[in-house]
Amino acid sequence: MRRLAAFAIVASVVSLVACSRGARNFTTNLVVKSVETVHRDVAGKPVIVEVTVEYPERPGEQLETFQGNIEFTACFAKYKDGDSLPSTVEWTPTSYGHFDSEITQIGDCKRVRDPNDARSYEVVQDCRDIVVNGIVAGFHCDRKPDKELLEKCPWFARQ
Repeated sequence: MRRLAAFAIVASVVSLVACSRGARNFTTNLVVKSVETVHRDVAGKPVIVEVTVEYPERPGEQLETFQGNIEFTACFAKYKDGDSLPSTVEWTPTSYGHFDSEITQIGDCKRVRDPNDARSYEVVQDCRDIVVNGIVAGFHCDRKPDKELLEKCPWFARQ
């Protein structure tokens, strides 16, 4: 009886570990939409940039804005608006039970997010025209990632 109980406990733990999701890295292409210098040193050299990128291969309009530290800023100076760059997105669990994604590399520039940075964010939206009597009368945007987007960009999942 003890063996059976021990086996059941081991099987439960193994299945729990096998079914839980951990951190994962994804690769994708990003297009640089804008780069803005946020802070310069006393000599005028940029030390913090804010970068906005777009996920062009994904449905809808997926934009992300983030800042980089001094090393990232120096490396990223060679890129400009419109550049298409290979990138790595890290998807990790948070302390409150959800998941969050971070761009950890774009082009050949590594990025480490400052844990106190609340300014970096992403906008996930899929907008469609509203057509009335054959004429575009407006638009509607969904802000939650749908199944199609999550199949192509699983790092947008939060739970």
